[in-house]
Amino acid sequence: MKKNLVFFMTDQQRFDTLFADIGDQLVTPTWNALAMDGIHLARTYSSCPLCVPSRTSLATGINPLKNKMILNDLPGVLAQNHTSLHKMLHEEGYDVAHIGVNHISLDPPLKESIPFAAWEDDESYERHAREHGVSVVPDSSQRSEINEYANGEYRKKLYSNAVVRSFDNDLSLFKDVWFTTRAVEYIRKEHTKPFALFICLWAPHPPLVVPPAYRAKFDPDKVKFPPSFLKPPKNGAQGRKYGASAQLGKLTDPDIWKEAWAAHYSLTNLADEQLGRVVAALKETSLFEETLIVCTADHGEQLGEHGNYQKMEMYESAIRVPAVFRMKGLKQNRIDTPISHLDFVPTILDLLEVDVDQTFEGQSHADSFLNGEPLSPSPVFAVYNGNHALGDIRRMIVEGGWKYIWDGEEAELFDLVSDPDELVNLSGQAHLREREYDLHRQLSTWAKNQNDWIDYNRRWN
Repeated sequence: MKKNLVFFMTDQQRFDTLFADIGDQLVTPTWNALAMDGIHLARTYSSCPLCVPSRTSLATGINPLKNKMILNDLPGVLAQNHTSLHKMLHEEGYDVAHIGVNHISLDPPLKESIPFAAWEDDESYERHAREHGVSVVPDSSQRSEINEYANGEYRKKLYSNAVVRSFDNDLSLFKDVWFTTRAVEYIRKEHTKPFALFICLWAPHPPLVVPPAYRAKFDPDKVKFPPSFLKPPKNGAQGRKYGASAQLGKLTDPDIWKEAWAAHYSLTNLADEQLGRVVAALKETSLFEETLIVCTADHGEQLGEHGNYQKMEMYESAIRVPAVFRMKGLKQNRIDTPISHLDFVPTILDLLEVDVDQTFEGQSHADSFLNGEPLSPSPVFAVYNGNHALGDIRRMIVEGGWKYIWDGEEAELFDLVSDPDELVNLSGQAHLREREYDLHRQLSTWAKNQNDWIDYNRRWN
């Protein structure tokens, strides 16, 4: 029988939470153990620093410009005529289960695309929560208004801010704990066919509502801010200050940043413990060695880096994600070659030995994972069309140790080897002109092949 798949995804988790030690408290011990027993993809990039476009792209293997799913809530726009990994595996004989948040926008909807062996989503949890007296309405103190520009007019929209609150109900009623209980129940069922279980948690996405036991684990006073904290890049693009994440950063009370960082660690640790429950269930049922486990996040979280809050940028803390593959037979390895979320679908299919009649933008790394050979380096691309907010258009290429960002008017160039915190924008430096031009050319060629609409000629005409 073919290998099973457990695809475990968190929401808005920073890449550097893996192996992080805050006051002698590990944030992600389960992820760490899987990484040391499998493959830690240390430089994995999301295709978009926004929930729905990232998840839809990850599920289909098609970037947001091509599948047209570029915003969280663009009315009337869905990714059409694209096949999800869920459907590919179902058509190859897998039982497929989805448990967790569903931020994959397809037409037809994911839930209706195949007969799922199990399906639990936000609506499922909210029904259960209400039955047990748990409010699912966000605390008004955890929402802030920012400016947006959409359909030719300015407007205000509420976003989750960095205020932290406690979850004062039984832990079993916490959303991600409840989801994981359903996932463990599914694993413990009798299986006559290989299964693919997609577990999509909400943590550590804001609003930052934290169970007290987890809040107590990480002392805000032990948080150490990174060098880029509240520091926009020197010579940075001026349009960035109008973006959604910059507006949210400016609205954040300086006195609560450490508490917000501690809450991010707490919620990430809670998610890690849920992963531990899943791993334990696989081992108890003798399925662990018969299962490919893939762990990642849809995008990152800035937490005040460069003055920004939430994701919605192309800086490392927003676009780079944690990622681990674990399966019997994989060579234990840490891989520092940049790879894209778009590589996940073809890699997973090859590792599961599933052949589909479909081409993908990303490339499979299965042979390298199995043989321990170095990955063939190739550029990684990402896009962001804003959350309707001002100043939010971004296109990015990462090649080796270089990152280049273009928004149609301004450019940013970072040497990630000498400047991993992206403190200095090198765009326009005479001695790097050839390097910058080559990155711009590669980005322009790629984007135009995706029918991108922004101007790439202004920079070099």
